[in-house]
Amino acid sequence: MTSTEQGRRKYDELADKYEEIFPYVVDVGRLLVEHAAPAAGARVLDVGAGRGAVARAALAHGCDVTAVDASAGMVARLAMDFPDAVARQMDAGALDFPDGSFDLVAAGFVVQVLPDPDVALAEFRRVLAPGGKLALSLEKQTVGRLRWLFELAGEFFGAPVPGDDEESTGAMTGRQLDALIERAGFTDLATDTVEMPVPLADPAALWDWLTPRGLTDAVRALPAEQAEQFHVRFLAGAEHMQANGGISLDFRATLHVARRP
Repeated sequence: MTSTEQGRRKYDELADKYEEIFPYVVDVGRLLVEHAAPAAGARVLDVGAGRGAVARAALAHGCDVTAVDASAGMVARLAMDFPDAVARQMDAGALDFPDGSFDLVAAGFVVQVLPDPDVALAEFRRVLAPGGKLALSLEKQTVGRLRWLFELAGEFFGAPVPGDDEESTGAMTGRQLDALIERAGFTDLATDTVEMPVPLADPAALWDWLTPRGLTDAVRALPAEQAEQFHVRFLAGAEHMQANGGISLDFRATLHVARRP
């Protein structure tokens, strides 16, 4: 199974509880659309739509919304939850639309997980009409009070423990995303940052939050004894965090809006 197929299967499994595990996506989707400011009737493409955070906000603005996702499970939920939108299963790097089909292409927390972001950005530009807008968001989980978890993962998997600066965690930095956008030929790039601390109820909720981020798959790949050791130490760390101020994610998102010439 390829990494892309594994990713699709993972999001199929998460489709029914995605917004419960990631409660902040709805707010960030709304803010992303507000920053892009599409006019009523604008043709909006939501790429990697997930459960429809961006699609929901665009529909509220009176837009004509098409939502696509690589996960069949997500597309099924999109079709059920948003009957006024068109929902299709589609790869971000191979959009099945004519050139210039949309006035806004938006992708919330998507580009950093794609196998070839440059190809996807080229596709986003192709399907945008001249003067159309691109709106992307990027998740930035800062280390903060989760340093113990980064250190635990570093011990078991050899991953370097990042520093506390805002560009240190995640698969892509804001500056890297800006460079991708500009390399794809977009102009008038504007960025903004939003901070949203996300409280989690218990250690199980923290584990669920980690599931689509690859750590749980890495733990399952460990020898059984090491996997058990990781679980024991994870639980101890999460319980200590819960007893000392609660489990909370120091969540930050960057919003990137640009224009197709």
